[in-house]
Amino acid sequence: MKKKGQASTLRSVDRAIAVLKAFSEEKPELGVTELSRQLKLPKSTVYRLLASLHREGIVDQDPETEKYRLGIELVHLAGLVLKQIDVRQVARPYLQSLAEASEETVNLTVLTGDGKVINIDGISSPRMVRNVGWIGREMLPHCISSGKALLAYLPQQRLERILARGLPRFTEKTIVDPIRLREEMKKVRQQGYAVAQEELEIGLSAVAAPIWNHEGEVVAAASVSGPSFRLSSGKIPVLAELTRRAANEISHQLGYAGEE
Repeated sequence: MKKKGQASTLRSVDRAIAVLKAFSEEKPELGVTELSRQLKLPKSTVYRLLASLHREGIVDQDPETEKYRLGIELVHLAGLVLKQIDVRQVARPYLQSLAEASEETVNLTVLTGDGKVINIDGISSPRMVRNVGWIGREMLPHCISSGKALLAYLPQQRLERILARGLPRFTEKTIVDPIRLREEMKKVRQQGYAVAQEELEIGLSAVAAPIWNHEGEVVAAASVSGPSFRLSSGKIPVLAELTRRAANEISHQLGYAGEE
């Protein structure tokens, strides 16, 4: 008897999942008859399943058409899943592909609570002359491409706090004027990627693109870095497009619905 009961429960779960998966962008609302025909289930079974799902908020019913649609409770459940996604785990295969395509060092970077940037993952270039992007390395954001990509989308109040502490110079190309840096960030938002050419170290250049989460917030940046003689002004647009594409793919895996 116990085994029969278990089998019946599992069958009901399978059928409930089939009901939910029957909804789509093309068919956002479905009635009992249509679902019965599509799933090849008795109307009484479909009705009981929908009634149970409706009680839990998993589906909603239009009082006029009596058709069903996916319910708001699914948004809550999806949000819980998305919040548990580890950006490093999601990003890793795309970073690997980016490293292979660019043959340069690739890093995944986030902004810390005190307004610095830190590499949380990275893949070194296979070339002899290369940049080593140490995982755990903290840097100031205004002089590196990933920092600019992160600063460009910060809320104004937090951005002002970071700028207020000053912009130290590391090379003659470091942007130390807040007005110029704001112009640079506007450019980042327009083109979807950031560039830093010898602003942290002479001979080192990089390009980075923002990574967005399901709430439309920038949570990280992907970057490609290497010696300036390889990351020339002519090569930067090519690497920028590769980086932007990888960042977009990661963003979509994190639940981001837009395009940047």
